[in-house]
Amino acid sequence: MSRSHSSSESPETALEHPRGAVTVRRWPRRRSETLRAWDGADLYLLDLPDAPASGPVLVLNDHCGALALLLPGCVVSGDSWLARAALLANAADNGQTFDAQRWCWPDQSWPAQPARVLVRVPKQLALLEYQLWRLATELPAGTPVALAWMDKHLPGTLLALVRRYLGDIDLLRGRYKAHGLTARVTGEAVPAPPYPSRIRVPGWDWTLTVRAGVFAQAQMDIGARFFMQHVPSGISGRIADLGCGNGVIGLVAAARNPSAQVVFCDESWQALESARENAARHAGDVEAVFHLGNGLAGCDGLFDLVLLNPPFHRGHAVDDSMARMLFRQVARRLAPQGELRVIGNRHLGYGGLLKRYFRQVSRVADSDKFSIVSAAGGVER
Repeated sequence: MSRSHSSSESPETALEHPRGAVTVRRWPRRRSETLRAWDGADLYLLDLPDAPASGPVLVLNDHCGALALLLPGCVVSGDSWLARAALLANAADNGQTFDAQRWCWPDQSWPAQPARVLVRVPKQLALLEYQLWRLATELPAGTPVALAWMDKHLPGTLLALVRRYLGDIDLLRGRYKAHGLTARVTGEAVPAPPYPSRIRVPGWDWTLTVRAGVFAQAQMDIGARFFMQHVPSGISGRIADLGCGNGVIGLVAAARNPSAQVVFCDESWQALESARENAARHAGDVEAVFHLGNGLAGCDGLFDLVLLNPPFHRGHAVDDSMARMLFRQVARRLAPQGELRVIGNRHLGYGGLLKRYFRQVSRVADSDKFSIVSAAGGVER
């Protein structure tokens, strides 16, 4: 059982469970981390009894490795590069070796037929639906599947979604402020999920592919529409679409700067694959590069323009630490005359925060909901 901590303290990292004791931290590592690297949904799944040892456990959406570290030999599948990085770092911290072949991205084949499946319900229900469809169509009838979620994050359509692909379910009793259910693969035909979806881009003759779980699944979001109107032109160097999602902002940058190289960056495998497919259709002759990772980390060279809509959540938690990390990265990676252009909800006040990292900060445009801010001249921090 994990111990509680107050919001003013650093979160605990020692996870103690009858299966073992491990140290688990989030990635990227921060000195003043405020969020714990596991929750009641992890404990709920770890408490479930083991299935007969006819194959490995398949774990979907392990957040930071709490499940993988305590389930030897399991196979993990997820969409987040940060989750994978956390798992690998935590395995090393605990003296474990996690073979990279035991991690699978959402479209990759699982290396062995699992004896059972444990699913942390992700924030993106579209991703869960795609995963359930794969389980229902690729695993043999009778394969046991268990899902767990935090009570405060229960999606209203979850139970109906699971029944659509796995049939009858057993809803389990709650504990750790979490609930779970069990089901089995039926072997019966199931409907195909509506993913990847296709969306039209207003004002452009483009249809974009949006894979399951990528933001703006059904239509262009209003923030992207506003940002598209303020993508600069006349750049012949390197442009980064940072946190690219489906890649639409980078595609606009490519159209307005045909001599530039455009680097599409995201930590979501599904997002980057969406951007890759969309750039193949709509980026013309512009050189497109794709970087899966933690922002600009591991991406060489300087940039003449960085376009960014920063995340202000980590999972379900409101947290601007990712935005601050990305601002620091960009401040070190702008070319001498380079520019960072940021869009955000007006209430987030990015202009004031950007002044901590850049010498020149100015307002580009405002709408009823959004502000676009320009920053240049990175400050060493």
